[in-house]
Amino acid sequence: MDKIQIIEELFYYIVAFSYLILPSILFFLKNKKKESFPITLLVYGLICFIFLFFYKYYENDITRTTKQYLFSVYTFFEYAAFAFIFWLSIRSKKLKRLIVIFSVSFFVFLIIYITTSKIQRLDSVPIGIETILILIYVFFFFYEFSRNMTSTYIYNHYCFWIAVGVLIYLGGSLFFYLSINQLSTEEVNLFGNFTFLAEVIKNILFALSLFMYARNSHNKPENKSDSVPFLDMI
Repeated sequence: MDKIQIIEELFYYIVAFSYLILPSILFFLKNKKKESFPITLLVYGLICFIFLFFYKYYENDITRTTKQYLFSVYTFFEYAAFAFIFWLSIRSKKLKRLIVIFSVSFFVFLIIYITTSKIQRLDSVPIGIETILILIYVFFFFYEFSRNMTSTYIYNHYCFWIAVGVLIYLGGSLFFYLSINQLSTEEVNLFGNFTFLAEVIKNILFALSLFMYARNSHNKPENKSDSVPFLDMI
């Protein structure tokens, strides 16, 4: 194994173990451990770690068809975790209903895609759709926060750090994932390291969101006629 492969494997395992940061944070949350948001990140962190760790270990023993199903299941699980977090954070019933409708539609599309398409390296089309939907939910969150008159700084809201983490993660990996099936092995290895960095940053920001959630448990936007949105970061 040459030095480049060693470095790539090191980055891969750094990403995998960075997901354990999320369940580790629960030790500091005290009475918040059983609430929906911490539990969601706990499950998200553990499942992603288990998938990445064992996929790397058994990669050579997994058939191409099995990999196709694993990629699609992982894509939907990641999407579902992100969508549910934004669903929890948004108060508008109309926006919540839209998230549910989009999620069901995406699930149906994913089933059709799995049964009718052949995945080469990665399921690029579902990842592209997932990215678009999550970006819409990020917009929903910022839109609702800006529309509600609140005395809470936006960076004190736990979902702000989720949104920033998601934007960095998706922004740092979208074009790579969309074009991965057209790249050479050398190009995949080169540009893949940048996606690892974005993923680690995302997990760190998700961990920060847990601390913000514990510190500001009642930080959902509330209507107040005598205040304006604090959207500045100063």
